[in-house]
Amino acid sequence: MDRKIYLSPFHKTSQPEWVCPICNRGILKGKKDSFIRIEHKESAVAHRHPDWEPEWITYSYSCQFVCTNSKCEETVFNVGTGTVEQEIDYSDEQGYYQTYFDLFTPTYFVPHLNLFQISPTTPRNIRDAINKSFELFFANPSAAANQLRIALEHLLDHLKVKTYETSKGKRYLLSLHKRIGLMPKKVSELKDLFLAIKWLGNDASHIEGVNKNDVLDAYEIFEEILEDIFGKKRKEIRKLAKRINKQRG
Repeated sequence: MDRKIYLSPFHKTSQPEWVCPICNRGILKGKKDSFIRIEHKESAVAHRHPDWEPEWITYSYSCQFVCTNSKCEETVFNVGTGTVEQEIDYSDEQGYYQTYFDLFTPTYFVPHLNLFQISPTTPRNIRDAINKSFELFFANPSAAANQLRIALEHLLDHLKVKTYETSKGKRYLLSLHKRIGLMPKKVSELKDLFLAIKWLGNDASHIEGVNKNDVLDAYEIFEEILEDIFGKKRKEIRKLAKRINKQRG
């Protein structure tokens, strides 16, 4: 995962190499003349302030990206916000001087980007929760992390981990932490990975929340979990090893 393309703001003329969310092969390139930048009203009014500086400017923007894969050519819509940044340059003629440039930060993509590839054999409800997390990643990292926690609950359901326990005739909902402790032996080596997702989900529910870097950590871990449980290649390798052990053992 190239984190930089998901964390850094971009210039209008130099966008990150986001991968097409439909074909997962082509790169998204800005569609000519589709970029629209509008300064916020409050920002425009602030120009009258005697201490005004260009860094006070804020924008909203929208644009379209097109997949470079000739067999796809999907159009992806993107909206977000913009700011003005200062840079100090130097030349022999001018000495040190200031330049200003616009930087843009995405909020939503439609269709959303795939922050990692979900194994195609992953059950639908788990995939849906992860895709919802992808939708929210740029706009609300904490909400994105909460969706991963939901996906984790669905995954435990798939592994037949019980949701309730009965004590003294009463039925109690088990906590996610306790459910993880009840994972079957065949996936017990994944407990630490499940717990890491759970802790990040807990943090996402607090006032401080989590940031994009935290969510990218969770995505890397979740991708490993899904590959271990649903990945075709890993299952084939395990079957191969089992066959060899049976024949030679």
